[in-house]
Order: sequence, then C-alpha cells, then structure tokens
Amino acid sequence: MTTVFKEVKTAIVETFQEISVHGFIFLVKRGTNILERLVWLACISVGVYAIISLGLDTWNRYQTSPTVITMDRNKFSWNTSFPSCKFSLTVCSEKRIDDDKVEAYLNSNIKMFPNETIKANAREFIKRLSTISYETMSDFPLDIDPGFDPDDYLKLLNEFKWRFVPEISSGTSNKLLLAETVTENGICDAVNSNIAFYNSFEYWKSNRWDIVKSNVTVVVHPFDGEIYAQLTNISTAYEVFYHGSMEVPDISKQKHKFPETDYTTVEFLALEILTSEDAKSLKPSQRKCNLENEADELLTSSVYSFNLCRSQCRFRMALKECNCIPFFYRNIDKNGKKYPICGPKGMRCLGNIKGKSFFIKLSHIKMTKSCLVSRKRKIDCNCMPNCDNTNFSIQSIRSRIWFLGANFQWGIIDYPKLQLKRELLFGISDVLVYVGGLGGLFLGDNLTS
Repeated sequence: MTTVFKEVKTAIVETFQEISVHGFIFLVKRGTNILERLVWLACISVGVYAIISLGLDTWNRYQTSPTVITMDRNKFSWNTSFPSCKFSLTVCSEKRIDDDKVEAYLNSNIKMFPNETIKANAREFIKRLSTISYETMSDFPLDIDPGFDPDDYLKLLNEFKWRFVPEISSGTSNKLLLAETVTENGICDAVNSNIAFYNSFEYWKSNRWDIVKSNVTVVVHPFDGEIYAQLTNISTAYEVFYHGSMEVPDISKQKHKFPETDYTTVEFLALEILTSEDAKSLKPSQRKCNLENEADELLTSSVYSFNLCRSQCRFRMALKECNCIPFFYRNIDKNGKKYPICGPKGMRCLGNIKGKSFFIKLSHIKMTKSCLVSRKRKIDCNCMPNCDNTNFSIQSIRSRIWFLGANFQWGIIDYPKLQLKRELLFGISDVLVYVGGLGGLFLGDNLTS
C-alpha cells in the first residue's frame, strides 16, 4: 500500500512540474515554504472558480440565447408566398347543413324519429351543432337532444354537410387548393394551407399520424406587380379567418363576416420571420421556436403550430373543468387513449366556465379577497411560436353590392420591404473558444499541456 502511495505521489509531483499551468509547480517545488504553497493554492483555486463560474455562464448562454434576429431589406432577392408571405385563410360558410341529406336520414330511421316533433327537434339540434363554438356553447339547448351519441357528432355533421364549392382563382399560373378542415368554429375550408389536412375528418377517421409532403405554396415576386386571388360564386354568407399557411385559425383573433350579396376585396401587409438551417439544428428550448415536425408535446396533432398548441391548451382545460372535450377536437391521442366527447350538458358546462371568453382568450377575471379589485388571470399554455411564421395586418377592406352573389378577393399591393431571420449567433464552437480562453486567462492552460 505504501509503495502504491509513493508511486502516485511521484506521478503527481512530476506532472505538476511538467505542465504549463501557472502555479502548480510551486505546490510541489522543493524548498517552497508552507505559506507560499498556501498563497499559490489560493490563487489556483480562485482561477479554477472563475473558469467554472464563467464557463457555466457561457454554457447557459448557449443553452438559452444562442440565436439573434437579423433584418433583411433586400426585397428583390427573395420571393413572397402568395398572397403575402405564406398566407392562408379559412372560410366558414354560414350554411353548413344540407337539408335534403338530413331529411333522408330522418326518414330512413323511423324508429329513432317516430313523429314530427322529434324530427323537428333533431333538425334544430343538428343545425345548432353545426355552428357550435365556445361563444355559443352557453346557449346550447338541453331539451331537443334526439339521443345522438356524442362520439358520432362529427361523423353526422360530415355526412350532412352542405357542399361548399366556390370557384377559386389567382393571378398566378399556380393553382390554389381548397381543403376541408375541422376548426374550433366547426367544419370549414382552408385556402393555400399546408396543415389543414391534418385536421380533416378523413385524416382522423383513418387514425393516421403520418406526415405528408406539403403543398407547393404559390409564390410571387415584386416584379409581378399587383396579384390577387378570389373565391367566386359563394352562395351563402361566410366568415373568414386570416393566418399563415403553416397555421390554423385562432378563435381569439379577429375574424370578418360578409353577407352573400357583397363583392369584398381585402388587401394585406405582412412581416415574415424565417429560421436558418444552423438555427434549426438547435433544440427548441435554445431557438425558442418549434418546427412543423416537433409536435411531441401535442397529444392529438401530428404537426406543430402555435395555434394548434393553444387549441391543445383549450383541450386540456375543457377536460379538467368538465371531464369532456368538444367534438371538434380529435378524441384519440398518439398513445391510443380515448377522451369523452361532450354532450349538450357538457357543452353548457364549457360555455358557463368563468365567462364566455375563458376558452377564447384563455384568461379570466379573478377577484381578490377584498372583492374590490379584479385582475386578469392568463392561462400559461407554454406554447412556442413557429420557427417560420408570418405576422400580417389588413391594409384595407372594400365591399360593394354584387348581383352575381358573394365574391371574396384578397391580395397584396405593397410587397414586404423587410424580412426577419433567426440566425445562429453563438454556437458550440464559440463555447469551446470561450472556455479555452478562460483557461488560458486564469491558469495559462491549453489543450496540449
């Protein structure tokens, strides 16, 4: 044992004498008194502490804020996805139920609907169900339920849906696509969307979780001039939600409703933020945004978007408060767990929780103990923005009476003059340089010594 101890001691002494780290040689040098050794030990300890402390700060910077937002003003060097920076819109028609399909269903199920009173209740129930939203749940009637299974609500609405087939055109050679999608405002149709498919009834019914190739988004260039797209021959009043092509409608945002007699033109301004490939290689917690395929935290969605995350938050709150979820959410998660769908009583429960705006704004007014002062309590959903995202504003809305039925035109006059990009500013190589510099500064150390 003594021999081993001597060998270890000899090895340590020889190492301290040979390495270039400042001060170590004086800890083992013959003739150095104890006071000198303590002084050098204190200096070395301070240096090691400084390296560890500043090194951890450097690592923390890499983990929390390694990116920077840069600004690009060279508008002629990049295309713009039509009509403005990967823009999409979702159209929800006022008429959603085909009366002939409902009548055929009622007449073919005589045992379930034996008389005209029950049939009338069923018609009203289906009509109210087709336009249900968080805004109207508190008024949903309880006395006209014909006995439908809540699990079949979405299936029935899909069978009875009125065929919404407006003509769609654009000022480009590419074709804009219209896709049916299930939203928190019912069954609607999305234009120029890359993720509406994942919220379609057919995708849910097939129990699919795969990622499909995105549609080719129509792009234009400032040299193309003014570009418009339009929906024509819309034979009913309708609501429009505006959002990016990698987003779904957000019921908390402004929407516009137009009558079936107007020709409406809407023009937009937009600001786009993109993410470089280097920044995309980071973890979501580092870049502070999520990519489309980073949907692990979303129980019922194959893809990620900020609004889908907020919908998932409403999903969880509905389950927590009323032990059920509205039918417009997917009720089977990635693990195969099935969640109960709200019937009429469940929907009334959701509509009456903390005011009508609770689920829409994800906040409510909370009274203090004195009941004299109130404050707004916001629900923290921990939703990160999309890495590639578009913020836009309406530049103008013009409507006029149109004798050929409702037409909706939208487009871009002023092309974006500014583009933001999330770039990698502080990578792992910078971490190594910083930590190595700290070692050289405080101890005179380097990798080879």
